[in-house]
Amino acid sequence: MKNLNWDDIRIALTVADTGSLSAAGQQLEMTHSTVLRRVKQLENQLGQRLFIRHQRGYRLTEVGHQLLEKGKSVAADMQLLQSSLTMMGDSPSGTLRISTVSDFSQFLVPLVAEFQQQYPSIQIEVVATDEILTLNRGDIHAALRVGSSLTEPDLIAKPLMQVTLSYFASGCYAERFGLPQTLDEVTQHRWVLPAGGKQRIPGIKALYDRLEPENIVFKSNSFHDIYFAVLHGMGIGPFESLNRQSQAQGPIHQVDFGLATEASPMWMVYHKDLKDSIRIKLFQDYLMKALPAFISY
Repeated sequence: MKNLNWDDIRIALTVADTGSLSAAGQQLEMTHSTVLRRVKQLENQLGQRLFIRHQRGYRLTEVGHQLLEKGKSVAADMQLLQSSLTMMGDSPSGTLRISTVSDFSQFLVPLVAEFQQQYPSIQIEVVATDEILTLNRGDIHAALRVGSSLTEPDLIAKPLMQVTLSYFASGCYAERFGLPQTLDEVTQHRWVLPAGGKQRIPGIKALYDRLEPENIVFKSNSFHDIYFAVLHGMGIGPFESLNRQSQAQGPIHQVDFGLATEASPMWMVYHKDLKDSIRIKLFQDYLMKALPAFISY
């Protein structure tokens, strides 16, 4: 048997992940017919069927399952090797792919714009998601994460800043309803609060525990939505320090009613194999200097 073509294996793994030739083609930027030809080429070399066609797409055979099980780890190693090799150059150029929490991505753009004025040959690609994406495959070079420190041994985390949480109300809300002065008064007011996993943020969970359902007039899993709900006078809501640079858009009052909130650290995280990347070093150094000034108000 001839040596297997790694590119054919990579294509077959993408078909297995996506479940169809067309979806794999879109992800790989290949035509349907090219993907089919490369899968058949791999099957002919192996002398085994990897997929069975059915109404909803392509289903793995037993051999296909073995390929998926073993091939994914190999694919991750290959991607990480490629990333580490391409990012070891001394020249500050090329692509830097960063994942970040969705609520921060819009505020990252002006920072990236200023960074690229200094390093115009570095292209930034941002993946905005509230999921924690793995950095072990190398397709994401670095991540901006908020929360407790890391436990993964292969990752390096550098602290960037402390993210604080405070509550705010618009001027029109304050005129209509006043503002709470103590925790005992929170049930006398209207609140706009984060939903989903963000309800577990300590400074938000503590308020949820004190409120009745009818006190909460609006929920969203986006702090950006919470900001605009507050701005339009719907109720009192929390902003993280990352969001506060938007306050110039309208009159906003900080509300102190005695609720203790703890700051959470923001980290820049990357795989240890990329620790010598000039792109990561430059962006990390830039953020450490630029972020404190960016969020001050």
